[in-house]
Amino acid sequence: MPFNAGIQISFELAKAFPIRSMVENGGSRLLKLARDLRMSGSDIVVEADLAEVFGRGKIIHEMEESFREVVKIQKFTYLRNDCEVSLDSGAGPTILYALRSNQHFSTVIQLSLLGWTHDRSSLARAIDQALVRRFEEGVAGASSSPGYEGIVNTLAACSSQSSAFAWSHYIHLVDLKLQESIPGYHYSPDLIKLSPAALTGAMDYLYIVQQLRDSRKITISSAMGSITFVIWAHYILGLNVLITTEDSSTIAFGDEHTPHVLIGWSKLNPSSASILPVPHHDENKLHPSIRLLDEDMSVILDSSPDPERWTEIAVDTRYPLLGYGAAYLHRMFNANIVTDRSDPVYQESVRLIIAMAIWVSYRVDRDMHITANVAHQADVIEVSSPRRNLSIEVWRILASAELLFSKIPGATDTSAINNYVARLSKDPLDEASLPSACTTFLKRLPTKPRQAYLASRYIFRLRCLASMVLIFSFVPEIQSCSAMPLREVDFMEVGFQHYFHKACKDPEERLRLRHDTVFLEIKNYLLRSSVPANAFLYCEFGWSVFFDTFGDRDLTRVKPELIHVWEGVPTNRRTMERKPFLCDGGISQNPQSLRTMDDDIQLIRGREYLPRSSATASWTDYWSTGAQAFEYSMYYRVVPKQEWRENGREPSQVFTFCKGRQAMLWETFTTTACGHISDDSEGPSKLGMDAAAVVGWITDQSKFEEIPERFLICLTKGEPEIRWLAANTSVFLGRRCEAIDIPTRPEARVREVMLRTEDCCASCLLEQAAAVPGNHYWILIL
Repeated sequence: MPFNAGIQISFELAKAFPIRSMVENGGSRLLKLARDLRMSGSDIVVEADLAEVFGRGKIIHEMEESFREVVKIQKFTYLRNDCEVSLDSGAGPTILYALRSNQHFSTVIQLSLLGWTHDRSSLARAIDQALVRRFEEGVAGASSSPGYEGIVNTLAACSSQSSAFAWSHYIHLVDLKLQESIPGYHYSPDLIKLSPAALTGAMDYLYIVQQLRDSRKITISSAMGSITFVIWAHYILGLNVLITTEDSSTIAFGDEHTPHVLIGWSKLNPSSASILPVPHHDENKLHPSIRLLDEDMSVILDSSPDPERWTEIAVDTRYPLLGYGAAYLHRMFNANIVTDRSDPVYQESVRLIIAMAIWVSYRVDRDMHITANVAHQADVIEVSSPRRNLSIEVWRILASAELLFSKIPGATDTSAINNYVARLSKDPLDEASLPSACTTFLKRLPTKPRQAYLASRYIFRLRCLASMVLIFSFVPEIQSCSAMPLREVDFMEVGFQHYFHKACKDPEERLRLRHDTVFLEIKNYLLRSSVPANAFLYCEFGWSVFFDTFGDRDLTRVKPELIHVWEGVPTNRRTMERKPFLCDGGISQNPQSLRTMDDDIQLIRGREYLPRSSATASWTDYWSTGAQAFEYSMYYRVVPKQEWRENGREPSQVFTFCKGRQAMLWETFTTTACGHISDDSEGPSKLGMDAAAVVGWITDQSKFEEIPERFLICLTKGEPEIRWLAANTSVFLGRRCEAIDIPTRPEARVREVMLRTEDCCASCLLEQAAAVPGNHYWILIL
């Protein structure tokens, strides 16, 4: 901007907005609003400061009605009937206030678009810098920035409460028109990306032009950010936008004879989905200048790139889960050439993707390696633990694929998919085994790279999409997640992707999942930043992802491999405060906290024993509030029965944690249905020479080495809370703690843990553990 830019902007704004009403004032009502906004993560001062700028825009009627109709809907979902925290979706305090205030409503709509298309953190930083610059240059009425943290929190509140409005629809409309109008057009993320200079200029110029339509115009010097500009200027503010290509042809959005925004087109990098190598361009040369012109086309104001002053705004565009995979394939097949949606390469690619997901699913195991603290470092210790296969039903994989590729009809033909699965089991996918429709497509690409190179990049992307299909097959309510806005990720062969690709290439390779692998992989599609290590639920854009272990069900009814995805933001029902995470409480869980008493062990040996429980328990939820999370702990009061009291066991208190439960259950085995009676009327059950029943459960790790029997049966029958505690302690002491001694004392035993399900009798519990291949030692939770 020129030296007197602040004075000139003030002059222009005075013409456009002669009188301004800044913020509503209303005593107690204002105080209540401030409190509600603060509880939701936003802030009344931040929203007022942002409304001073963005609230000057007048939203066209069609957009206003469409947005209002979608975001006004509220829904409340209880995580559990008596849970203090629920998931609230739809309009929260920020949206509810915006529905009553035109200025704030205008602000919310525009911030919703910017938050949908850009990384929230870098966008907040750019807005913060723009507000500071406006204030420093003396723009009339400009306030100093409310600060980065306040802006990023308000953007988060806005996004979470308006996520039901899918801006991807408008991105598709603009992208489609550009593709139809510009020869050789290819989608690029740079078409979404606003530069800091362009954003700063737009925050004033757009509203000036909207008020002074006949005497002011905006020019933008390159195509960078043009899709976002078209949506912002035309679909939201009702301005006419004219794009002029390099061959002087034009594409109009609105009346081409009276354009308000003029964009000069330039070729940008293709999408990262491109099969061909993406050339490197100098980013600074792509950044546009944005200028405000008068009726004579003379420059009044100019906002140009200044790399020394501004930081980049990262693109983070979102697309609904419904059709996400189809949209990715369309970008991939059109990144270098035009490929019509009717081309058979779409169908055959999806069938290959599903077949790879099914084929790998046959070889998925729980990673049950023992993590031990050796020399104060976390090491993975190989032990002869029995393999725990994860059985993923094929119908779950098909349901995931049908949602991801919903816009490609006929692609989920099961007979064709089964044929590909059979072929993959013999020969992994490579250039020679690609279907003809796929090789035909590859031959149409420019031939400068070798054909084998193109085929490898194509297959790599199919494998990435197959891994996505497999990951989302672990979501039981996948059909209810069609509107979940996922990030446009750039697939890389790291972490889970690396091991999935290895399993695709080698039929002997097995895919091992940790207790939080799926949880964190879904995070990559929903959340750009990391999550706290003790989080068992995270929320982004109004959608929450959490473990199946949260709740009060019997542990054998929990499926730790399943990950739930529900719409809504964690909200405290008493205070209405909102947080993006639910985390395990801050009470440390270690061997000392589990040793409530150094009591003697009472073992029942002989030919038989009577299945029963040695204790009862009651539990209470404990919730506390942190800076970014609600923290949750379960407090148990254990009351031993007479036979356990006789060994010195006294009533005790134990805390357990949700993510700790997840890790614990991941390392257990469960019985299968036996067809016998397994209720409270069940009589004595057999033991044998290599088995013993334990009154209660063992709470001292050193006591394990005193017991020679292979099978230890914990008397916990019929008490769900006691079964949780016994399993938690048994896994912790039987597997993790003994592992510390494995490197130095080979005689130290690792005991596996098996849980009896409701459809298995006590006798078959012992038989099923004995039938597991290998001479393993067991703790059996009755």
